[in-house]
Amino acid sequence: MAKIVVVEDDPMLGEIYNNKFADAGFEMKLVTSGKAVQIEVENFQPDMVLLDIVLPDMDGYEILQALSKSDASRSIPVYIFSNLSAKEDIDRATSLGAKGFLTKSSFTPSQLVEEVKKIVGGAPTVPEQQANPSLKPHFSPAAQKMPAAKEPNNRKVLIIEDEDVFIEMFGEKLKQEGFEVVSAKNGKWGIKEAEGGGFDCVLLDMMMPEMNGLEAVKELRATEKSKNTPIIILSNSALDSEVQQALALGANEYYIKTKVTPGEVAEKVKELTK
Repeated sequence: MAKIVVVEDDPMLGEIYNNKFADAGFEMKLVTSGKAVQIEVENFQPDMVLLDIVLPDMDGYEILQALSKSDASRSIPVYIFSNLSAKEDIDRATSLGAKGFLTKSSFTPSQLVEEVKKIVGGAPTVPEQQANPSLKPHFSPAAQKMPAAKEPNNRKVLIIEDEDVFIEMFGEKLKQEGFEVVSAKNGKWGIKEAEGGGFDCVLLDMMMPEMNGLEAVKELRATEKSKNTPIIILSNSALDSEVQQALALGANEYYIKTKVTPGEVAEKVKELTK
């Protein structure tokens, strides 16, 4: 089984990556603290490390330096996985020993898994390879699979969101919980879907092309078939004035995307659609 360490402090992304890599046949360890990376890497001995640059206690460059100084970790390939993708960021990471650089915004979780498969190639773990240099690469099925999807619950959720990564994150969790999921990538498209009716809940981004979230809430509440449908706002903004305005217009809940997990959102959808 190929082994990977993902260094990511965002709980929502961490949950998604953990599920995706486990389902694809990887043994994955999620590390959320920069200070914990070296210990975890040395103990776990992965085939690859995916390292974010921006972390709360140490940055990725400091972590690269620490890993390169240790006999137990210097031979393990480290790939930077960050939205800091300017040439100077890439050059600095490479000079400190990074083997590659993957830009976060360029990959959905599923695409990231496929890219890592190409890089790792099913290689045996470092101790296996050291013990037997002639050992051929292999890629074994996951020992720990994601839980099976629940039976359909006859409830339908509309996700109005223009970023594929968030559609996948929240949509996949809802499907696992038995919901039927439909997505629309801009506000006008979402309103048109809602006018068709049949939705038990709407997840709505605040910043979208064609129509912003506040305008979409107004339209949804003015539409006969969605006027009583629960609306959950998912936003990158935490401005209190925006939160209050959205709730006053009829939204039922307001979450900051980076501070909520797909599991928490799914639980709220279940609560609102009882």
